[in-house]
Amino acid sequence: MRYFFRFLLLMLGVALTTLGLVDWHARSFDLAGVLLFDNGWRPHPIHVLVLGISMIPPAMWEIFTLELERKRKT
Repeated sequence: MRYFFRFLLLMLGVALTTLGLVDWHARSFDLAGVLLFDNGWRPHPIHVLVLGISMIPPAMWEIFTLELERKRKT
């Protein structure tokens, strides 16, 4: 069960990264509205992309740490 939540976070990070890239591609990689106050406080696809990318390394680290603990116990 401990692995389940870590893999769920990893899956969410990959999904947000994919969503951000696809949405940004749909906007022709336009950078207009990256700053929130210029965009009516709506998130730009880059914000979603950065959130997804930032979630992947900690989730991977937790998975590797859990695996190392499991191997040390056996």
